Amino acid sequence: MTKAKENIEMISEINSKGYDSFRQLSDITLKAWNTAVDKQIAAYTSLMNSSMEQIKLVSEAKDYHEVVRGQMDLTRKIGEEMVTNTRDAVELSQKTGEEVRAWFESSLSSVNEQVTKAVEKAA
Repeated sequence: MTKAKENIEMISEINSKGYDSFRQLSDITLKAWNTAVDKQIAAYTSLMNSSMEQIKLVSEAKDYHEVVRGQMDLTRKIGEEMVTNTRDAVELSQKTGEEVRAWFESSLSSVNEQVTKAVEKAA
């Protein structure tokens, strides 16, 4: 009976650690997803604001040259915002990759530890 109890405890511990590991990965994924969605909403908002500024520019401009200058300024502004958003996306990707890598290494270490314990108990 003692051996069966030890096996049940070992399986319970493995399941508990597996669940904790899965929660950690879910947290990493959810955090990255929320950040990506926030950035995407900000990009769409920026594009909509730019469109509104263009409509205002065209409706209030006194001549063609003013429209062209205004369009150039708006294009430069939106281009700079898109470059910033692209940099942020790359940083998010790198950070998430590092977090997943650390999670994987930690999980692998935990699995190796559990396998070693199981082998030692079986021997």
